Amino acid sequence: MSFLSQLENVIKTFLAGEGVPHAQPPHLLVALSGGVDSIVLLHTLSQLSSSHSFTLSAMHVHHGLSPHADAWLQMCEQLCGEHNIPFYSEKVHVDLQSGLGVEAAARDARYQALERVRQQLVADAIVTAHHMQDQAETLLLQLVRGAGVKGLSAMGHWDAERYLLRPLLAVPKAELLQYATTQQLKWVEDESNTDISYDRNFMRQKAMPVLRERYPQLDSALLRSASHLADAQLLLDTLAQQDLIQCDVREEWLGQSIAIPHLHSLGDVRAKNLLRFWFQQRQLRMPNTEQLQDYWKQLSSVKPHRYLHLPLQGQAADHRAYLHHYQQRLYCVAKPAALPQTPLVWQGHQMQTWGDWQVQFKVSKGRGIALARLGISPAAITLNKRYGQPIPLPDGLSLLITPRMGGEVLQPDAKRPRRELKVIFQMLGIPPWQRAFYPVVQVATTQPTASQTLVALAALAVDEAWRPGRNAYGLEVFLHPL
Repeated sequence: MSFLSQLENVIKTFLAGEGVPHAQPPHLLVALSGGVDSIVLLHTLSQLSSSHSFTLSAMHVHHGLSPHADAWLQMCEQLCGEHNIPFYSEKVHVDLQSGLGVEAAARDARYQALERVRQQLVADAIVTAHHMQDQAETLLLQLVRGAGVKGLSAMGHWDAERYLLRPLLAVPKAELLQYATTQQLKWVEDESNTDISYDRNFMRQKAMPVLRERYPQLDSALLRSASHLADAQLLLDTLAQQDLIQCDVREEWLGQSIAIPHLHSLGDVRAKNLLRFWFQQRQLRMPNTEQLQDYWKQLSSVKPHRYLHLPLQGQAADHRAYLHHYQQRLYCVAKPAALPQTPLVWQGHQMQTWGDWQVQFKVSKGRGIALARLGISPAAITLNKRYGQPIPLPDGLSLLITPRMGGEVLQPDAKRPRRELKVIFQMLGIPPWQRAFYPVVQVATTQPTASQTLVALAALAVDEAWRPGRNAYGLEVFLHPL
């Protein structure tokens, strides 16, 4: 079977798959580096697009790592113009201080840029030109790094989580070169490909030729091994999915939680398999073996009612995540931005932005801060609930949302004394790391004298003097990270 037939079969299978919207035509975004592989991919897909009714676009990511980067961008743009293919490009910053290495940092920046454009275009897939030799190199690289089953399963034709389609994985590099030569295609050569200080280049230039000399069928054999390992990973993921259900997964504010006793009952191997799967679902960078073993050791030894805080290592600066053990549950949460120190003044709207947060003001019957106590008329409440019109506050009165300062007290229950907010948090079972993200609500007056009165702790607790009756309307305050 020629590589064109293989490519066509993968594309047809993808277009007919359940993951592709029924709205036609589907949209494919080609990752166009300007190298021979991506040039051949673009050329062949442009020929298939008419007969298989899909829309084709291309994107070039300018890393700025080569002195020829501008010329590569210009060549890709010119090629797409000649073939009437919509072209997109983006210059990215590769963080050389990330600790990931140049290759990994550039790859992360590239895929983030591609995903941004895919979302803008609402494209169904990002199509990459990875071929058989890329797959073989990836498996061997992962093997020498001590990767597990997931890492050794290398790449699949379709990665639904990242919208990545790789239709050339079963195609040898030689066939791509032959096609490019026959079609008289033009492409660029990245001078860094000869630098064997990069792991992949060393594997490609030094190790693989020696192995192929001894084992001529090396690439196809490694492709089969990667396929077998992908099947094994699918079984592990299926088991983890079943175990996760048994662990009582709950959606929490800022994250998810699972029951620690159920996790412990699985035993070490299945528990660590579940944690890997859980991190993957949360779109977090996978911890290495030593990190995962350290997490599990601490989780296994912590006493049931002790609080444990574990930062997940290796996460991007804008995607910090943490594990928290609290009251027999394990939480996996993202750390949001801190609350602004400048108070938010309610303007009567249902939604207002406060720094990196969105504040929701919800009118509810029998809950929240009594609107009648704020001097708001039933007519204003009706207009807000029916038409979303802002609720006007009387002159000289303001409702302020502010961070906690410490030492504040409320009396949520008329039969009990006033309590500090930290005690109220404990009584309500609010996890410690969440408490800094619950603001207080104060009523400020200017008449007859300026004063501020604490009336609520977000939507968690309202002072008894400010609670509405059972059939009266109140105002609840909720926060959501942007």
